[in-house]
Amino acid sequence: MLNISLNKLKNNLKSLMYPLSKKSLIKYAEEKGVDEQVLRFLKLLPSREYESLVDVSNCIDEVNRPKINPAQLQKNLKQLSYPLSKKELVMYAEEKGVDEQVLRALRCLPSKEYQTLDEVNKAINASAG
Repeated sequence: MLNISLNKLKNNLKSLMYPLSKKSLIKYAEEKGVDEQVLRFLKLLPSREYESLVDVSNCIDEVNRPKINPAQLQKNLKQLSYPLSKKELVMYAEEKGVDEQVLRALRCLPSKEYQTLDEVNKAINASAG
């Protein structure tokens, strides 16, 4: 488990201009000699484009969480009709009060439209520890 604070991320990544890919974030961190813990965190991020520091920081919990099983997703998202965007999935989860673990995972999904619950499951668990 990687214990990293939002303040540590802000202090090390505050001068960046987003959007940035995971690869670009790591390159910056290596070139600027940021805190080793921040660099380790960046290397654990899902490979995708990040829109802001907030987007990166939303993945702190996701990097440390266990995989979410399909039954847990089914239980929390069974009433949805697809296709749905990441934004729509997160809004639904917030409104319905789904499991906090599922909500955190949804917040770290790549921004795109998901065609099925299985596609959401695969995207969540592709980057899980």
